[in-house]
Amino acid sequence: MPSVFEKTAAAPQRAVILFSLALLLMGNWILPLTDRDEARFSEASREMNQRGDYVVPWFNGNWRFDKPILIYWCQSASYRVLGENPFAARLPSALFATGIALLLVRWGRKTTGNHQTALMAGVMFVGCLLIELLGRMATADMALLFFYTLSAWSGWELTRPEQPQRKLWWWTFYLSLALGFLSKGPEAWLPILILVAGRAWRKESFRLPVGETLIGLVVTVAICSLWGIPAMAQTHGAYLDVGIGEHVIHRSTGVNDGHGLTGALGYAVALPFYFVTFFVCFFPWSTRVPNALRRWWPARRQDDFGWYLLAQAVLVFGVFTLVSTKLFHYTAPAFPLLALWLARQLGAEGNAGAWFSRRVAAMSLFVLVLALGGFTYAKSRFLTERLWNAVQPHVHAETKVGCFGFKEASLVWKFRGVTTNYVVLGDNLKQAKAFLTNTPPYIFVVPTQYLPQLPDTNGLLISVRGLDMVKFKDMDLTAIVRE
Repeated sequence: MPSVFEKTAAAPQRAVILFSLALLLMGNWILPLTDRDEARFSEASREMNQRGDYVVPWFNGNWRFDKPILIYWCQSASYRVLGENPFAARLPSALFATGIALLLVRWGRKTTGNHQTALMAGVMFVGCLLIELLGRMATADMALLFFYTLSAWSGWELTRPEQPQRKLWWWTFYLSLALGFLSKGPEAWLPILILVAGRAWRKESFRLPVGETLIGLVVTVAICSLWGIPAMAQTHGAYLDVGIGEHVIHRSTGVNDGHGLTGALGYAVALPFYFVTFFVCFFPWSTRVPNALRRWWPARRQDDFGWYLLAQAVLVFGVFTLVSTKLFHYTAPAFPLLALWLARQLGAEGNAGAWFSRRVAAMSLFVLVLALGGFTYAKSRFLTERLWNAVQPHVHAETKVGCFGFKEASLVWKFRGVTTNYVVLGDNLKQAKAFLTNTPPYIFVVPTQYLPQLPDTNGLLISVRGLDMVKFKDMDLTAIVRE
């Protein structure tokens, strides 16, 4: 009698779509935007619709150069359908993650002919701890991963010596490189390096004509330029200077926002960072990787596809190991490739179905409890949420808002949902005192400890205490309300 796993694998595409959407959408209507990046992306996409400027993103009335344009387009479109709310902001990430899982199912079935292997690949990707986090966040990561996976697949197909649909895969590869760049930047172009390596080291298995490749790269750059040139013209070159200079070059050569260790010694100590985080981020599947790799290694020269998947994954880990700024999700583009590689190894064992099914059930239960129970509890503790609930009745379209000493993007997202004014953000008491000279109505937010140093405004004082999610510690805030 067929097992549940075998029955599910009979329709792997439908199964992985339902599994992915169920896990990644669960609880997204409960949890407010908490991460700095989530709120910045979400607010910038809202201001894109408000301004009607679909070339350059703005955050709180200022240009935002952190990432290229594609994720803002996606979130803006989501708002138009579902309204401006955290669920709509996170929806593109969940859909891109589901799309990646579907790509893995189709790629796995095409290369192995095994439905069970294809299903395992898609579910492993969606069901690992890192993707359960990133796949429900309103950031650019899942868009990058989708086009990175598509470029890895189409690059493999494009270089097959016997490929009968070469033109289709050529266009797919170079278009996915362009869209990957428009998602998050030049890391989207890493897959082509392994195609070049395959042509050099496995000549009989990789066909990559030089002229055809150069034309493809020109096409990729041309597609990116359709947005890039207007964006640079509108910002007088600042989008390139900041977007590449600060967010690519500086992150590679220096520590950004404290994410890494400074100095030569700190750099050396941080080198194993991704080796350690891999076993947490790819959990619960990571524990099986060392044994699978040990069994596969003797046959590595005969397995071109397995070599290709691992080489693409190792390249990602290698590049970001050398980068000075360290964040646990930087190596995420390797995870779809690792999921497909490991699924092939487990599929060859023939007895991995029970092991796989138990872990899927455990991860599903974990997400269910976390999303419906943990998110509900956490929401009531978040500092921004508590402050907003307390001051919301006093916020109107004409209300001026200033936040000093606590200027988290989540506050901007909350206030900008009602007020037509931009939120004034400041660091020092001089700026705070200047804001208090405004004529009402206004709301002034400051850490409670600084309140005695401010002039008496005769306003309504509202104090709250809650968890600052960015610094992950409790904090007291006071809002001065004058209507």
